[in-house]
Amino acid sequence: MQLNKALEHGRMIEALEIYELVEKRKPDEPRWSHRKGDLLLRIEREADALRAYERAAYLYSARGFDARAAATAKLMLAIDPSKGDVLERVTRVAERRLQRQRRVETQLGVRHRPLKDH
Repeated sequence: MQLNKALEHGRMIEALEIYELVEKRKPDEPRWSHRKGDLLLRIEREADALRAYERAAYLYSARGFDARAAATAKLMLAIDPSKGDVLERVTRVAERRLQRQRRVETQLGVRHRPLKDH
């Protein structure tokens, strides 16, 4: 794969361009934004990395990957402590999702069980 070759040979700008292309082609897939953030952090572009991680966190959350959304938001906090709003937002979404699930389970008479991250 062209991306792997670029990364193996240290061609970070080329790899970044590939991540951006894939991100545009698969806009609902959080992994590409997350990997793009990793690369941006590696090349010391923290502000851009934070934007990529934020996109990934919200996409993870939207797809129901609550633990991954929270982990990505915590990574952002480690880079920039002022980014607590992202963690708060994905946590609120996860809590609302859990409350909805519990209401449905109660209505159906199903025993409550812990949610699993996908």
